[in-house]
Amino acid sequence: MSTLIAVVALVIAVAAAAVAWRLRRANKALRAETIGLLWRLEQADISAPRTAYAELPPEDRLLSIRILNPLELASAQTKAATMLHKVRPALLSKMVYDQAAESLRERLADEGVVAEVKVHAGR
Repeated sequence: MSTLIAVVALVIAVAAAAVAWRLRRANKALRAETIGLLWRLEQADISAPRTAYAELPPEDRLLSIRILNPLELASAQTKAATMLHKVRPALLSKMVYDQAAESLRERLADEGVVAEVKVHAGR
């Protein structure tokens, strides 16, 4: 019986490793594709919208927002933000971005804009 449990555990571990490997490869491919799309967007001549930028298909257009003062925004909402920033700055930043995305999603919907609002992490 214990041999059967050990074999099942081994099979599960191997399957989990295979899934993790495939997910890592897929993540790497998606990151490479994202970098390529961002590079193409940066290369587009935004000052002359009738040239390269205008020729980009709609699915290649992206509006990017970087919050430069997440600590100040969070501190304005709660006093605990400063303590959280000292202990877990990445968590505080994630919370600020999630809140900003939700707020943006709601405001765009109020204006009748159909938009996909997502928070992307990493470069």
